[in-house]
Amino acid sequence: MHSRRRAIVGHAHPYVVEAVQSATARGLSFGAPTESETALAERLCQHVPSLDMVRLVNSGTEATMSAIRLARGYTGRNKIVKFGGCYHGHVDSLLVSAGSGALTLGSPSSPGVPEAVVADTITLPYNDLAEAFSAFTEYGDDIAAVIVEPVAGNMNCVPPVMGFLEGLRELCDEHGIVLIFDEVMTGFRVGLEGAQGRFGVTPDLTALGKVIGGGLPVGAFGGRRAIMEH
Repeated sequence: MHSRRRAIVGHAHPYVVEAVQSATARGLSFGAPTESETALAERLCQHVPSLDMVRLVNSGTEATMSAIRLARGYTGRNKIVKFGGCYHGHVDSLLVSAGSGALTLGSPSSPGVPEAVVADTITLPYNDLAEAFSAFTEYGDDIAAVIVEPVAGNMNCVPPVMGFLEGLRELCDEHGIVLIFDEVMTGFRVGLEGAQGRFGVTPDLTALGKVIGGGLPVGAFGGRRAIMEH
């Protein structure tokens, strides 16, 4: 299964093994940006339409968490919108209605997860632009970000209906909301430019995961320069 499509060229591909061995021979942890990190960042910005700047992190979860934090800081707002069935990593506020036992029905059902965790998370049905319009009409001035899997991989790879992503883009522009594409599953699988290239909709921020490391634990988030430099 290629580790849920993370190992995009397969398991133990000779090219990946050789690259890993070569990298470890140079050192494992430097505590500062390296030449290889810069080269990867440049390649990502070259291929992904939304990336003016990019920051590497340790996982897809860290990428989505960081993108949400950045969107909140940039907008000065707290609420976020996600869609039922979409998984954005193992972080409590994003596990709402994501198929996790902790928050499957939208409210905490696990010890250690307080009600306050979900207070600023608005969950909407995927592919329902009318519901999104209603929520934005009611909460638009309080919403910092909309995070969405452009193809809902966590619920059997449901593609977006025609106009859904385009509609989200228009609503976010209208209300000054940051649109985040979680391309941890779709990045470099549905096309070299990801789902945003395939569907022709450019988000403000993008999250990527282990696929950029051949299946190794790594992630990245990036987007518009004005937001990344905030």
